[in-house]
Amino acid sequence: MRLLYNLLLLLLSPLWLAYTLARIFGGSWRERWWERFGFLSIPPATHKRRLWVHCVSVGETLAALPVLKELRRALPDYEIVLTTTTPTGQRTARDSAHQWVDYIAYFPLDLPFAVNRALSCIQPDALLLFETELWFNLVHAQHRRGGLVLILNGRLSDRSFRRARYLRAFYRAILRSIDLACVQSPTDALRFIELGLSPSRVEVVGNTKFDQALDATDADAGEWRARLSLPADAPVIVVGSTRTPNEERLIVEAYQGVRNALPQTCLVLAPRHLERVPEVERLLQKQGLTPVRRTQLPLPEGQSAQVVLVDTFGELAHIYSVADVAVVGGAFAPLGGQNLFQPLAHGKPVFFGPHTHNFRDIAQLAKEAGVGFEVSTAGELAEGILRLLHDEKARREIEMRSRELIARHRGAARRCAQYVKQWIERTHHTRHALARMRRG
Repeated sequence: MRLLYNLLLLLLSPLWLAYTLARIFGGSWRERWWERFGFLSIPPATHKRRLWVHCVSVGETLAALPVLKELRRALPDYEIVLTTTTPTGQRTARDSAHQWVDYIAYFPLDLPFAVNRALSCIQPDALLLFETELWFNLVHAQHRRGGLVLILNGRLSDRSFRRARYLRAFYRAILRSIDLACVQSPTDALRFIELGLSPSRVEVVGNTKFDQALDATDADAGEWRARLSLPADAPVIVVGSTRTPNEERLIVEAYQGVRNALPQTCLVLAPRHLERVPEVERLLQKQGLTPVRRTQLPLPEGQSAQVVLVDTFGELAHIYSVADVAVVGGAFAPLGGQNLFQPLAHGKPVFFGPHTHNFRDIAQLAKEAGVGFEVSTAGELAEGILRLLHDEKARREIEMRSRELIARHRGAARRCAQYVKQWIERTHHTRHALARMRRG
């Protein structure tokens, strides 16, 4: 199967090579582009053993943070190498993970020479892949050299699983080289098993994003209101991670409905991708609003903002602290939804659309706990927000239940780190036993 995989890579080389060169010369891969081919800017391993942790982008990197902290505590004598695929993931890693890891680099393309060169440089005892990062050549090469391969915070979304079932033979071949998968839910466990992973190599540990969400709960709401120039007593709706103009139009329509009833209500809107900020700004202006960018704040003393457009990176988790009500995008269109954990960790009621297949478990838990509310239209969203803005007692009850929900499901990061340590110790014990047998 690996031979077929590499034959397909060879046949498709004009396409992926053109794509790679466009990314390099187009700018998004220009930074340390040579690392994409395995030439990592990491010194050779010396007396310390190493772990290689890989995340794709921002979401996976944030989910990895509590695991990295636990790994540092559990395996203090190990060096940790963290790689990401996207530049935004790299920026998140450098901003947020630097104190827990020793080296940060870009992930190599899954070409035999590139992954072999990267493995030769890092020499990891264990390769730890977050969520669904299954790369055939990398996994096979690490397994062949005798290193461990573990999936952490593993999940298979509805869409990924549907696609994977058509490639069952491919997944069965790659999953043979997986030593253990620490997955988010029983549903994810069953899906990995159906694709070919042995049931004895799957452990349900929960979602590390419950642990990650708690990192921003020390934010001072009053301080952040001042930073955003929001009036001290005005109701605030914080909208995070919108991804399409249609989502933003729906939210603006709902906001205008809320403002008709409560004119002082403020809106803080954070698009998922910062390159869309100018587009979103124009949309808001066309709807008669006057957005102020986060980078233009705070305003001079005595002035305040009613509509704030977040054009900064990494602040949304703290900004949720100022919300009376939160809305999370990515689910009003069939895109799978976005992170609900952060507003819930702050104790905020959260509204979202019906398309939550990428966050199905937390969405269902939030609805069952009465702290998350699924809506489909601008009218439903406006009605739900107004109901809560008029009911302070209900918001206090939701705050208590939200915090309890997050606290009840924490601990996945520690369990992941414990399994990594157990497998490393087990492997070392087996190697030492075999060495003694050979000497005997």
